[in-house]
Amino acid sequence: MTRKVVLMFFILMSIIMQGGGFRISLQGARQVAMAHTSAHTRDASITFFNPAGISFIPSKLSFTAGTFMVFGNADFQNKPTLYKTKTDNPVSTPSFFNVAYKATDKLSVAFSLTTPFGSGIDWGQDWAGKDLITKITLRSYFFQPTIAYRLADWVSVGAGYIYAVGSVNLQKAISSVDGKIKLLDKNATGNGYNLGVYVKPIKDLDISIAYRSNIDIDAVNGKARFKIPPSLVGSESFPTENDRFDAKLPLASEFTLGITYRLLPQWSISSDLNISGWNKYKALTLNFHQNKVGNDPNDPTISSSPKNLHTTHTFRIGTEYSVTDKLDLRLGYYYDPSPISKDYWSPEMPSTDNNAITGGVGYKFLDNKLMLDMTGMYYVGNSRKVVNKFYNFKGDVKLNSFMFGLGLSWNPF
Repeated sequence: MTRKVVLMFFILMSIIMQGGGFRISLQGARQVAMAHTSAHTRDASITFFNPAGISFIPSKLSFTAGTFMVFGNADFQNKPTLYKTKTDNPVSTPSFFNVAYKATDKLSVAFSLTTPFGSGIDWGQDWAGKDLITKITLRSYFFQPTIAYRLADWVSVGAGYIYAVGSVNLQKAISSVDGKIKLLDKNATGNGYNLGVYVKPIKDLDISIAYRSNIDIDAVNGKARFKIPPSLVGSESFPTENDRFDAKLPLASEFTLGITYRLLPQWSISSDLNISGWNKYKALTLNFHQNKVGNDPNDPTISSSPKNLHTTHTFRIGTEYSVTDKLDLRLGYYYDPSPISKDYWSPEMPSTDNNAITGGVGYKFLDNKLMLDMTGMYYVGNSRKVVNKFYNFKGDVKLNSFMFGLGLSWNPF
């Protein structure tokens, strides 16, 4: 039983790395206000969405930066037992920074720093699922140098290299031995790439085609801290309270087709089809250095667990209307399905099928070279019956969140 409890904890780890459902779609304040659609080349924020798009930024040099405040909670209940609880989550603050420069008429370069995966959830120390998880804090950072080449006036291609850095702090109870465990890793890393084609076949139409590879985050020599009764320390299963672990944590690939069409000079409509490749995520394997809490018959320090996630398709639609040459109004909507089956649900990321309503305003200063964008999003999940067959845990879950963000863009020349 002890091995199953510890194993279950590490099964959760892989899901956590993905963020809220799981990608955190907060990489540009203007884009978020329009349902996080991608076919926009006003400034350097296009670097994250499609590296080819930097060729069409209407200035030689462009900077963007911004941050968001995300407030959210999840409700869990077991109707037959009348048990109810909710999370007490900390406010998360994903941020972004981009800079792009036209080196020549055809060649452009850029750099992007974003936080596309992350999480912060606190269920409390004594809730019914404490043996699955009590608390998690996750941060990830993507560093992406980018290059683009303009093949013609109407089309460009681009590529970016992604270096990912992650940190995680996970905690749970081990009730069977009256213990707790904490897993820490501040130096997990991975590598990937971003490819894109950007097309402007006519004046009022933008087409963005982009692919971001999956990234395997390698956690090497992470810290596993076991707080257990002294009588168990030095036993066969728990040789030490201060163990180490290795793991490979996959982040899904993404393919995005984005279109923006200007119906009028002051009014545009944008849409995206986003395909997230979760189907490649079949299982998680974790290797402890000493403690024998795994399930591999040949090596009890190795834990392996099935995930069997499925690919998701998300359709997004947004619009922008320029009230004046300085003031823009924006709205958007998208439906975000969960890649987790109900049989593998886990409370460290209480994933449900979600609806997102977005909106915002933009204002231009200094001869329209400096732009301030404000955005908000309400994100509500459909109530979902969930089961974890491995741990005999089930119930109903519902989540909702609100986000407020600010962004600045500067195109000096």
